[in-house]
Amino acid sequence: MFWKAALSAMLLTTASSCDKVLDQAPPAAFTTAEGYSTPARIASSALGMYDGLQNAEFLGGRALIYADIRADDVDPAAYFGTLANNTQLASDGTAQLAWQGGYRTIYSVNFFLQELQKNTGIAPADLEAQYIGEGKYIRALTMFYLVNLYAQPYNYTAGATHLGIPIQLVAPDASNAFDPAQNLPRATVAEVYAQIETDLNDAITRLPETYTTAFSKVGRATKDAARALLSRVELYKGDYAKSAQLAGDVITGGRHALNASPLTPFRTFTTSESIFSVAQGTSDNPNTNNAIGQHYGPSPARADITITPYINIPVTQFAADDKRRTLLTTQSTANNRYYTIKYAAISADWVPISRYSEVLLNRAESLVRTTNTVNPEALTLLNQVRSRSTTPYVAFTSATELLNAILLERRLELAFEGHRLFDLLRNKQGTTARGSAAAQPYGSPRLIMPIPLREIQQNPNLVQNEGY
Repeated sequence: MFWKAALSAMLLTTASSCDKVLDQAPPAAFTTAEGYSTPARIASSALGMYDGLQNAEFLGGRALIYADIRADDVDPAAYFGTLANNTQLASDGTAQLAWQGGYRTIYSVNFFLQELQKNTGIAPADLEAQYIGEGKYIRALTMFYLVNLYAQPYNYTAGATHLGIPIQLVAPDASNAFDPAQNLPRATVAEVYAQIETDLNDAITRLPETYTTAFSKVGRATKDAARALLSRVELYKGDYAKSAQLAGDVITGGRHALNASPLTPFRTFTTSESIFSVAQGTSDNPNTNNAIGQHYGPSPARADITITPYINIPVTQFAADDKRRTLLTTQSTANNRYYTIKYAAISADWVPISRYSEVLLNRAESLVRTTNTVNPEALTLLNQVRSRSTTPYVAFTSATELLNAILLERRLELAFEGHRLFDLLRNKQGTTARGSAAAQPYGSPRLIMPIPLREIQQNPNLVQNEGY
């Protein structure tokens, strides 16, 4: 894992510095124990987990992009090299950085949970429980993206017995990071999902329903954040009854609502439509090479990712006057190419993880799949999302027709938020050809990322994905 290289560098640096005669320990050296010695310091350490969540190569912006650039709504982005056109190798630097970024985030959570356990009883009991819930939510969220980026979807094999990712639940230190026991094998996808479910269910029991500040209501984990993510997890698994129930819990809770305009949650990040986002700011963001707005936005951003396929969705499916077309996309006067303008703050855009519209569509889809009928509640939920952007549907003649409309609505509503590739794969669909990117059928090894070569070389227990 990545921390072995980091620890090696740290130990070498320490050894060489001992040769310096004048080297002395800083008089204000701050130990780990001191960092967890008071309620205030523990609170600060808990917030540090969100800093880990901002990892520049992962959920600080890139993880959502890694899904979208291989699906069918964007043009192959030259900046992302072979990953964008499905010709990547195991030595691909992007695959390595993404893996490393995800596991760094998990490490920061595991470290916090370990240290909190050593210092239990210092923070008030209710806050200690909350901090544990926040950590488990962040770990589950990160594992969810890792397993979907580096492994085939849950339903690829019966019982999801195919290989997923290593399940790392501890934070090794210099004393044990190089033990053979730390060379974790890949768990099955079923085992990874089970761990994600365990973390999220525990988080739901510990997290608050809400917070007092607008920032924290969206930028910190809540019960609804955990419910919304778990609803998505169950949808991907095919446990539609659970997905519907969890989405229903969010809906009946009454803490969230759609804004009048689909543009609003991407300009005001703390409205009740946003359930959880990775918070960013002008002085606290991944940087100009990694922020999601830099890649997606037109000039003056980097303008790496254009969206011709999304614009070319037929008007019979994506109406010319649909507000998601008229308000959330633009044609650049500099190069006449099309871009999404969901992200306009460039480096300070909050990264959307769960929005209320997704929850409504999760429940709508799950209701149709569990009843196999033109479920009236599902139609109402679908139209609740659709009607703020375009003409609502009136009626459907079959469950299949309604289901297809819901899946189309997910494509239109959740575009460029990291959903599209995963939605295709869980429905056993591949991707179409786009520019330099050849079509990839369902099951193609090129639809998932390779386990990084460096990780394979360092850990003899890791098995590479097929085709790499």
